[in-house]
Amino acid sequence: MLQYLYAPLSQQKSKDEDLEPQTSQQGDSTSHLLRLAYVGSIISSLLSLFLFGHGYWDSYHVIKASNPTLRRPSTYMYLEKVTTTPKVSPPQIFSFAHILLQIDTKDPHRKLKEDSRWYQSNFGEIHPDDRHFLVSSQVNTVVQFRNLDFGMENCHLNPTIPTNITSFDTQLNVDPSSELDIWMLDNSWELSRHVEWNTAPARRSHFATISLSGGGHTPVEFRCPSTSFSTFEFSCSKRTPDCHIEFWQMSGVPLNGVYLVQHASLIK
Repeated sequence: MLQYLYAPLSQQKSKDEDLEPQTSQQGDSTSHLLRLAYVGSIISSLLSLFLFGHGYWDSYHVIKASNPTLRRPSTYMYLEKVTTTPKVSPPQIFSFAHILLQIDTKDPHRKLKEDSRWYQSNFGEIHPDDRHFLVSSQVNTVVQFRNLDFGMENCHLNPTIPTNITSFDTQLNVDPSSELDIWMLDNSWELSRHVEWNTAPARRSHFATISLSGGGHTPVEFRCPSTSFSTFEFSCSKRTPDCHIEFWQMSGVPLNGVYLVQHASLIK
């Protein structure tokens, strides 16, 4: 008959007891990593938003603070190399200004603004594509034309006062003693409603002086290369510093307001 002898076990911790503190330590480490990842994701998101906002503001500020130069591709490439010239003069082109802008005469930065008007109708508010011309002791007006067509590069400016037009309200307000100076401005960049601008181009030269009481204006011809711009500024002359000429103009017939006349330049 077998006999079993029993011996008392030594006082040692079980494997389960050994694993308990290790499991707890791993749990604390995982929670710590999750908290770090959470904080890191928040910081990364905030940093991304900051950089996006900062970049957008910088790009907006650069566009707003500068006068961008728009380069339109020429549609008349190499036509100047063609030796044949037309023998019959083509008809004149009457070009209306694509934009009229106002300047405060006391503003040293020559900031530009555009006036607009609207009508109330049965369909709601209507904002027509009218142009505001205003010259006074407080305000000058900048007018820009886009020179059209190849071979029509002899131009003259025709500033007129609108006549009575039954279908269009010009809101005419003119002091007949007014005399205006016309300045040719820097034409190297385009004034456009599609690009933000803030300051007027610099004056390049005195172009002409017109007097309403003098009974007319002698056209001054100048060179107007195709696909470029002709930009003018109207101001009160020194002889009539308190002049006032104001009206609204629109493109149409009869011709009214300030417009450009282009003549053929290739006829021999």
